[in-house]
Amino acid sequence: MKRVIKDYLSFSRRERIAAIVLLLLIGGLMALPYFFGNKKKTVKSDAVLQQQMALLQKSNGNNNENTTNNDDEAWHSSTEKITRNITLFEFDPNTLDATGWEKLGLHDKTIHTLLNYRNKGGKFRTPEDIRKIWGLKKEEADRIIPYARISATENHFTTKPTYLHTVPAKAPAVIDINTATIDMWKLLPGLTGGLPYRILKFRDKLGGFISIEQVRETYDMTDSIFTAIKPYLRLESSSIKKININTADNYELGMHPYISNGVAKAIVIYRQQHGSYQKVEDVKKIVFIKEEMFKKMEPYLTVE
Repeated sequence: MKRVIKDYLSFSRRERIAAIVLLLLIGGLMALPYFFGNKKKTVKSDAVLQQQMALLQKSNGNNNENTTNNDDEAWHSSTEKITRNITLFEFDPNTLDATGWEKLGLHDKTIHTLLNYRNKGGKFRTPEDIRKIWGLKKEEADRIIPYARISATENHFTTKPTYLHTVPAKAPAVIDINTATIDMWKLLPGLTGGLPYRILKFRDKLGGFISIEQVRETYDMTDSIFTAIKPYLRLESSSIKKININTADNYELGMHPYISNGVAKAIVIYRQQHGSYQKVEDVKKIVFIKEEMFKKMEPYLTVE
């Protein structure tokens, strides 16, 4: 053991001198920063500059305080608008005051724009004209338009006299959703533009409605409009056009709103491979036709 220690820990004279020189170099390098370090320079203060900086800081403090106050006011204002209750009621957009518009849930800027439009002689001749107000959001218009009622005395032109007799609007009547004509649909509140035509087109593609809730599925039908017309809807005629799954091709099946092209092809292929369907429920043997999908299709399918 002593021999091992002697072999590894003993140094020659040259090695000892080299080690001492190396230690001295390391020590010298570590001491250099203390002898040649950068001395901190003292900057003479300028009294005028100090005074200007103090005034600037004071001014910034006031601005920050004002900004904070303005932000608080804006936050409280927005909070009041969020918590404000919205009350829907029948109104005439040509005579309703600012308080009434506020109850309907419109923002102050929109109300100001609307009143300014009226003060300059602008008139609403149909409820849909309300959408033309700059700043009025689509969801806000969808919410209030079903309740807009234009007075017959306000429905006139201001630039040129008219000699046409004003025909008072007919009161909405309860209609059968499976037999009502386009004119009957147009009399319901909020059904303007192309929406009545889309309802009839959807009804024809379905083969008839089996529930009033299906009217809500019409393209571009909003919840607010459906809620407004629902009291006038009845389902009295239950005559439904059905598709024979034993004779229809995939094109005829795919035209139905509840049957996708993929499902239509699967129904035809299964029929070709296994023969005619014995009952409508047999389509559930197609693996990707689930119960929910089948319940929607079933009333419109037959095997006869």
